[in-house]
Amino acid sequence: MRRRWNTRFTTARCSLKNPPTVEYGGAGYLTQQIYCLDGRVSDCASSNVRHLSDLTASAHCQVVNCHGDGDDSGGNPFTTHGQYEHDLLYQGNSGLMDIANSGAPWGTSAKRITVRDHVCSWFVADTKITDLTLDNVTVLARPTFDRAGTLSVNADGAQLRGCTAVTFSLTRRSSRSARPTTLTDCHFAPPAKSVLVHSAVDTPVHFTHCVLDGLDGNTFAGTSTVTLTACTLRGSGPEAAPLTVTCPELRLTDSVLHDTGLVLDAPAGTQRLGLDGSTRLDGDNAGHTFLTTGPHRPADAATHWHLGALRSTAPATTAHAVLTTGIHHWRALGAKLKGGRLRLEPAAFRGDSTLVHAHCTEDGVTREAVPEEGPRVRWTANLLL
Repeated sequence: MRRRWNTRFTTARCSLKNPPTVEYGGAGYLTQQIYCLDGRVSDCASSNVRHLSDLTASAHCQVVNCHGDGDDSGGNPFTTHGQYEHDLLYQGNSGLMDIANSGAPWGTSAKRITVRDHVCSWFVADTKITDLTLDNVTVLARPTFDRAGTLSVNADGAQLRGCTAVTFSLTRRSSRSARPTTLTDCHFAPPAKSVLVHSAVDTPVHFTHCVLDGLDGNTFAGTSTVTLTACTLRGSGPEAAPLTVTCPELRLTDSVLHDTGLVLDAPAGTQRLGLDGSTRLDGDNAGHTFLTTGPHRPADAATHWHLGALRSTAPATTAHAVLTTGIHHWRALGAKLKGGRLRLEPAAFRGDSTLVHAHCTEDGVTREAVPEEGPRVRWTANLLL
């Protein structure tokens, strides 16, 4: 069913199953809309087709309560081709979905796409998609299609709420939006060593009330600030590799890190870590250290550590922090450390480094190494138990 240059149309209660072919464009479509406006596709179903709904170069359309299966045999039920589609709403549908993903000749662009209450086994929206809104999108891994359960998004004003997936990937291929990129009440369980925020992301990203499960050597990259507020980050177990952080600034407030740690490893420039608002660190990880720097961190680059009222509980063999060399600015004010070790080597506080460790409680902490107090080092009013 094809519409071209159509306005105010309706397609309802239609279905298509097992068309003769789905191998080339235009074949095996239930509905195809090209240059259409103000349309509605509702209560439709498809099985083993190329597309249930294809909106190309169209705008102000709705796709509601439509369901497609047979992704393995056909194609993605819900698609746009990237010819500047805009102001589209997908509500209460199910089936594989990608947006503006038909390749460079098509433009790879779209804006103001909203998807609500959607269930699928693969969701890709990582081309030049501006102001994408995803509400309650669930991506379920399927062994016959995408074992990774992928949700991939362009960080150009993307706003996700209540989304669930296995693999989550945030990249950036356009810079057109004035909206912040935010994720709220989302739950992801990414594969080991996968990148959560890619190096191309040069805009701030804010996670709020999100859960990242099964972490093992994953990475926060990018060239701007990544903020986590009231989030839970859980490693896959006490032998999981800690998180690698290469973005210039990572902030955690009121968050929990369990069976993981943070390795600051930006290959250049100043790097900052902020832990505040009763953030908790506990469990263990393969490196037996919660906070440290990585092998790619230059010895002449400044690393800032801002520790507020956090609580860190470590086994006897695990360190709250290990800093052995470089230029560091350590500020710990009101932190509570229990058990474990603290290793802040004097060699890590050379040059214009600074250390302020004040009003902290250290309960059963073994100070393996700390610099002596001096003009740029202050140990003030700490309680050692």
